[in-house]
Amino acid sequence: MYSVVLTTVATRDDATRLARALVERRLAGCVNILPATSLYRWEGEVREEGEHVLVIKTRRALVDDIREAFEEAHPYEVPELLALEVEDGSADYLNWLRAATEERQ
Repeated sequence: MYSVVLTTVATRDDATRLARALVERRLAGCVNILPATSLYRWEGEVREEGEHVLVIKTRRALVDDIREAFEEAHPYEVPELLALEVEDGSADYLNWLRAATEERQ
């Protein structure tokens, strides 16, 4: 019923812009932005880059809408989108998350 979606972007500005768009559109109740160092293979090379991880709290029913929002607004050619199902959580928090994402405009 609930999911945590993970993605990364290169800059704090991109992270803030994407997080704000998701929350304003009620696709997410909350997005945490965390600095990170990523090591990955891209175009045949191993790279190390500073990035920002977005931890997006949402309802499972909205993951496809987030995927569409990424197609429109994510700055990466191949954006990370990992949706992890939430098996349990604080009832009060999950009730808030549902309310924060149900009244979509």
